Amino acid sequence: MPASIINYSWSKDFTPEMSQKKWQEGIKAKVAAMDEDEFDLFLAGVVMAASRAQMMGVMLTEKIEYFRSLRV
Repeated sequence: MPASIINYSWSKDFTPEMSQKKWQEGIKAKVAAMDEDEFDLFLAGVVMAASRAQMMGVMLTEKIEYFRSLRV
């Protein structure tokens, strides 16, 4: 389970057996359903999880941009 979503109650909907396409569709639906404040908190969680994993710079920016692209 990606650290970005493990702390959310809906993370149980995502199993290791899921295909990448199904995972992407599911996470897109979850992110799109968030209001602005909820999404901001979600991104803060993404940044904190990335910090724990010592991810920074371009890799972190790409991760944030990926989740932002799901909001469209």
